[in-house]
Amino acid sequence: MPITLDRSTRALSHAPLHTPAQNALVELKIELPRTNVAEVRSYRFFLEVVAPSLAGVFDGDFWLSEIPRACFVDRAIWHAVVSLGAVYETYLFGHQSRQPSAAQHNSIEFVLQQSNFAIKALISSASIEIEKWRTLTASVLFTHICSLQSNHDQAFMHLSAGNKIIQAMLVDGRNKRLNPAFPYTPNPSIGEGPRMFSPSSKTPVSLDTLQVIIANLESHRQALDCGGLIYETKQNHNFNMWLSYREPLTGPSRINASCTINEDIINANRAAESLFYGLILYSQKHSDKLAAVVGKGDVASLQALISGQEPYRRCYTRLHTFYRTCTLEMETDTRTSSTANLPNTATKALLSLRLFLATMRLLLLRNPDSPLQHITQPYIRSQFEDILCTAEKILQFDNINNTSFIPTPSTTQPLYMVAHSGFPQSLRRSAVRLLRKYPRCDGVWDTAFSAALADLMMRQEKECATCKEGQNKGNYQDGEEDDKEVEALDRVYRYKVVFQGVRTAVIVSQTWRDFLAGVPEKRSLLSW
Repeated sequence: MPITLDRSTRALSHAPLHTPAQNALVELKIELPRTNVAEVRSYRFFLEVVAPSLAGVFDGDFWLSEIPRACFVDRAIWHAVVSLGAVYETYLFGHQSRQPSAAQHNSIEFVLQQSNFAIKALISSASIEIEKWRTLTASVLFTHICSLQSNHDQAFMHLSAGNKIIQAMLVDGRNKRLNPAFPYTPNPSIGEGPRMFSPSSKTPVSLDTLQVIIANLESHRQALDCGGLIYETKQNHNFNMWLSYREPLTGPSRINASCTINEDIINANRAAESLFYGLILYSQKHSDKLAAVVGKGDVASLQALISGQEPYRRCYTRLHTFYRTCTLEMETDTRTSSTANLPNTATKALLSLRLFLATMRLLLLRNPDSPLQHITQPYIRSQFEDILCTAEKILQFDNINNTSFIPTPSTTQPLYMVAHSGFPQSLRRSAVRLLRKYPRCDGVWDTAFSAALADLMMRQEKECATCKEGQNKGNYQDGEEDDKEVEALDRVYRYKVVFQGVRTAVIVSQTWRDFLAGVPEKRSLLSW
């Protein structure tokens, strides 16, 4: 049963707002300690499990530092975080047992109670005027709460409310840019426009970070709606940071300072995740040329695509150079130091960089490590195998208790790439098994949904292939031992997702063959 909030929920998008300069510290008084045992328990679960799970390279401070700080000074954020902790715990244990229990039922009631407490706390502050940071933070928290419950309609409603506020702030920021008294620091990775707020703004949550989080969630929502990432991504830091990445300087000054335990590895992972999304966006922008390559083997289109990828390849090379440097430093540190935390933190962060480097080799149309060598089937398969092996190691690290923490990118998208595009079929099924074995929710993406979607794609591709061979579609067997390869033209080219209720969606998909032939898209019902 998903959260069903009362009509006061809609007030989030219409609440009056103060500017930070006018009322930056209204009601910032200590609201803790709390005495409700259930609330404190869910809050601790958030701190120990939820926040590290959700914290990525772009929003680590938000989940690990800013949200806990906001809980101490704001009742609405406290109740929303308690609700998120409870619903995340239900989400994790729900994957272990499909049978609803009394404890799960009580948890659902508790989540509903805490969510409504949060909404009422926001609305009750209307006399003082709700600040932007509180409204946007609530939007992000409730988007995650509803996504974890697979209630995507409400998740998108909360996301839309936050996005409208962000867009209004951007318009206001562009107007103030003409005013010399308006303080801003240009963001080189975005290339234009000011930071919306000075870093000295006295709010417990960074508005610039909230902008990045909401822009990223909105990009993925539109990707599900439209079958691809949106083209207008200047507001999404995740898609642009790779443009400004430069590997750290090396030399005598770094001999006694390992790069694996400082900000350098985090910056590299930020650039790697950004480059990954940039390459996907590049492929979608040039889908006509890709169709010519896949359908007709057009050499001219292939060469044009390779030339256009040159800036992406240069960034990959910088990241790969940094990865090799880190690997050598880590090997040296492991031999000469007895630091116990190094394998559990820096090793995982370095594995994440390796994971995304392998993923990007699949998106680059020329071998980035050996440009004169052709990309062969064994080369591609080795990248899929490396992704699976590396991702599993990273996921196993998550089960190791460790006092220190380095934010890393999620493994969900690389694993889904193997499940969607990998070969042979056994590797695709292995990726699906990992998605199910290690449940995770990244914004609007859920690993259970990703696994079910990949299973559906494989079934449709196999049915398409058997129909083409003149076989009876009813004889199709989804056998685990069947490892026959599916032709590229029979692979799913694109799909759209229309969510209908809880854990149910209509998938509108099209294979490359149907796309090139102008055959209409197919509609399938998916439950997970």
